[in-house]
Amino acid sequence: MKQKEIYIRNLEKEDLSAIVNIEERLTGVARKDYWEKRIEISEAIRPHWASLVAELDNRAVGFVLGRAGELEFGLPGTVAWIEIIGVDPAYRGQGVARALMERFTASAEDHGIKNVFTLVDRNNPQMEQFFSRLGFIQGRMLHFQKEIK
Repeated sequence: MKQKEIYIRNLEKEDLSAIVNIEERLTGVARKDYWEKRIEISEAIRPHWASLVAELDNRAVGFVLGRAGELEFGLPGTVAWIEIIGVDPAYRGQGVARALMERFTASAEDHGIKNVFTLVDRNNPQMEQFFSRLGFIQGRMLHFQKEIK
């Protein structure tokens, strides 16, 4: 059976309800106000190529929100960051996340960016495996946190 073509495009304000729905299906929480602000910020300060939506069956089924930064955390030059990626559970295993990441990394490279970073929860081996399959390796930076009580 031939796999359906996944269409990747820039994220738009009109994608708000689809993103809220995808996140709610993944986490059980709907954060409309949060995503409304994130999309607004995305349109204002992020490069257009860094926030993407995947469509299949004429509907939004996945998204990635990323950004570019220069000389952050002591890293040389401009780097790209993947902040969040989400795929509708009904469309998992169909290459949606891979297509989003391939477009994201190709666009970063088109803009002269040589390094893409993200953070992955150690308690989520699926995400570790996903990024590993795409050629990501554990980087040299360490994650530090302080719990405020």
